[in-house]
Amino acid sequence: MARWKVVVALNAFKEGANAVEACQKFAEGLREGCPRLDVLEVPIGDGGDGTLEALAANLPGQGEMRTLEVPGPRFRPVQARVWVFGTRAYVEMAEASGLKQVPPEERDPYQTTSMGTGVLIQSLIEEGIQEIYLGVGGSATVDGGLGALSALGFQFLDRQGQPVDPTGRGLIEVQEIRPPEPLPEVKITVLTDVQNPLLGPDGAARVYGPQKGATPEQVEALEQGLSRLRALIQGLTGVDVNVPGAGAAGGIAGSFYGLLGAKLESGIEVFLDLIQFDRKIQGARWVITGEGKFDYQTAFGKGPWGVLQHALAQGIPVIVVAGQVEDEELHDLPEKVSVFSILRGITDLQTAIRATPHLLHTFGVHLGRLLCTAC
Repeated sequence: MARWKVVVALNAFKEGANAVEACQKFAEGLREGCPRLDVLEVPIGDGGDGTLEALAANLPGQGEMRTLEVPGPRFRPVQARVWVFGTRAYVEMAEASGLKQVPPEERDPYQTTSMGTGVLIQSLIEEGIQEIYLGVGGSATVDGGLGALSALGFQFLDRQGQPVDPTGRGLIEVQEIRPPEPLPEVKITVLTDVQNPLLGPDGAARVYGPQKGATPEQVEALEQGLSRLRALIQGLTGVDVNVPGAGAAGGIAGSFYGLLGAKLESGIEVFLDLIQFDRKIQGARWVITGEGKFDYQTAFGKGPWGVLQHALAQGIPVIVVAGQVEDEELHDLPEKVSVFSILRGITDLQTAIRATPHLLHTFGVHLGRLLCTAC
């Protein structure tokens, strides 16, 4: 009897399992439910927290993981990893400047910095790396990239010509930018899973500030600081940085776009290209993707939506699994797409998160039994 190929391409289930763990647990369940399935694990990332592990898992033997000590989001030293493959490298902002490194009681974007991310990038430039992919999901900052750019040699000065702190508080005081000479010579691509502009109701301060601990008063001050930063960058380079995606990670995407000429790209599209995803799924009978929550945001640059589109382009049916599914999003799904929740009963969020590995395995078993009836 023929063995049918099934590709398991899950994103991270936030706080419950990273992409590699999620794929492993689900694939184990599928194989247990139907030993006749040929299951290929392809963990995915869209520039968010966990993309680093997913990239390394898909490129075994093609690079190496390195760890550096850098300033964390509250300036305390942290151990941050980068993935180096040839003359290219992947930097995950969450490693050096991530919200996961700041206890809830210390979350205050006036006090946090992206400096550690800049230190990582500078170390790679000094090593001779020619191309850097920067995943900006999961950051703890709304500093407009001041911290990272300061580590790369930029100066940000206040009204008296004095350097400001490389934090959100410093952002609201900036009156002048002095670029280094020469500018860093490296190609940077910013991977983001959002399309938020730098400013406005959907911008960096108003959408992401509260998630990172900002008070309503701080949100408005940070919005003004980002607006001034936009004007300063435009005056210096002629580039308007209030573009889709520029609001990612507290505005670092926008400042890198304007001051370093970085490209702002869909994180999942760049990721799928790097791992040659279209080749991996050739001949698959089903592609299974998913993440912690399936809702309206999924279709705006999230990993599972990119996987779904690539699979459908090859005529492969897609099964989406998630912890939480918003029912209203199920009405306009493309043909050949089915969505399921892995939950097995009513429970609270934290209990569900802790049970994520078990739930993935269990649902995999039952889905495997179902698929076995067709092969």
